[in-house]
Amino acid sequence: MSFSLLKLFRSTRSRLLSTTKHSFLRQNSTMSVEKTALERAVAARDLLKSTFGQRVTTADDPASGPMVALTTPWSTTCHLPSAAYFQPVSSAEVSTALSIITKTQSKFAVRATGHNPNPGFSSTREDGVIIDLHRLDHKSFDPETGIASVGAGNTWGEVYTWLEGKGRSVMGGRYEEIGVAGFVLGGGMPGFVNLRGMGCDQVRGFEVVLGDGHVVYCSADVRPDLYRALKGGGSNFGVVTKFDLQTYPLLRTQYTVSLFKTEDYANIIEASVAAHKEMETDAKAAYFTNFHRDFIAIGQLYADTPKEEPKAFEPFRKLESMMAPVVPKTDGTLSTLAQAIGHRPPKGKRVIFTISTKVDTDLYLAIHKIWQDVTATLPPSTDGTDLHYTIQPVTSAAARAGRDNGTGGNALGLEEVSQNWCVFTLEYPRNGDDAVHQGAMDRIYEQVKKAAEERGLLLDFVCPTFADKRQHVLRGFGEENVGLIKEVAGKYDGEEVFQKLQYGGFLVRDL
Repeated sequence: MSFSLLKLFRSTRSRLLSTTKHSFLRQNSTMSVEKTALERAVAARDLLKSTFGQRVTTADDPASGPMVALTTPWSTTCHLPSAAYFQPVSSAEVSTALSIITKTQSKFAVRATGHNPNPGFSSTREDGVIIDLHRLDHKSFDPETGIASVGAGNTWGEVYTWLEGKGRSVMGGRYEEIGVAGFVLGGGMPGFVNLRGMGCDQVRGFEVVLGDGHVVYCSADVRPDLYRALKGGGSNFGVVTKFDLQTYPLLRTQYTVSLFKTEDYANIIEASVAAHKEMETDAKAAYFTNFHRDFIAIGQLYADTPKEEPKAFEPFRKLESMMAPVVPKTDGTLSTLAQAIGHRPPKGKRVIFTISTKVDTDLYLAIHKIWQDVTATLPPSTDGTDLHYTIQPVTSAAARAGRDNGTGGNALGLEEVSQNWCVFTLEYPRNGDDAVHQGAMDRIYEQVKKAAEERGLLLDFVCPTFADKRQHVLRGFGEENVGLIKEVAGKYDGEEVFQKLQYGGFLVRDL
């Protein structure tokens, strides 16, 4: 970075921080001298540091992503050593950061909580910088409209607890450590998806920093095309810094999680299918069936506190293979539910993928056999390797809820049929053989997909928040929604900042 350019930048810094459109940084789209990716990232780091000081850290700083990942219980695969980590406290600062990034042509990624395990989605290597939004944790509530405005750095656990103090609830993530931003922009499957639809269907407005530095607002009435595209379309359009969420009167919940014997898998699968059918007439009911090598966990969740046992769960009550309840029957709230069922894997690596299918017992049995065969090729669970999968039932009501809530729908293209968003998760130690573990996931993906295709039960939709980076998520939204996402990305990101410079994600550039 030349001294004259740095001096000029500093002389205009106060003006940059007071506006959302930075003409100085937009005079040229690239640096005057061609640089390597690493040099461009270093240039961005230096300008960020000169502007924001200590809120810009590097990979060897204890406050940065890689160091935090070593001391927190989530996947290290989503934390890479980047050139710099910037922590803005306002949308204006995000705008300034994007201006620096586009001026230097540095690669970048945006991180809220870093929950997604796909490398490059919320991380970069040394040739990029990270905009870390966790300080955007502001929250406000309008009792007249019932709208909660929350910053992109909040987690659902924080939002649930805060809202419950006001006697309100919102449909968000099932685990308390999941971030609001990534969940919503990826569609987001709430614990009670059949009751009020997807997480993105709860949004009534977004505050977005566009690639050209402008800070804009969108809703069903203002920039409705951008509003709809953001509901599932991910990070293709800008950096969302605030979400206006529809809240509801405090939701009381009832839930329990029990462990069952693995040898009873056939009866458990039949019970899961039967319960799913019952859920079509009871939107308050939800469950998950999670298969491990040593146990099968069934979570029964209800959006009420009935005195009588819900009929939807009768198939599970008939099972005779229960070993023990790990979460006894509890009357609580969304906050206590998120605390009770939250999955906190051991420190290590994590790989995921998802397949969406129609509901069918024979298919589920075939999937289980494939899982058993592939799991047998992996190191034992005593070594810290755990390949598990989960049946996640979604009813036709979930699609209708997003379509009929009066906000113009979302970009996901959900079919109005009963379906299972089956998620496969592989957790293994940091020193595990990546080739062996990734190879196992590749085999199980191809075989499960083939089994569903052969039976005519495979659905196009792939839920973004559960998907592997190599899955074609956007294509699964359908031709109309793909067209919308492409058009909106071109309209609001004319310089293609989020296609050319963003490190990764389910992006238009990959279509």
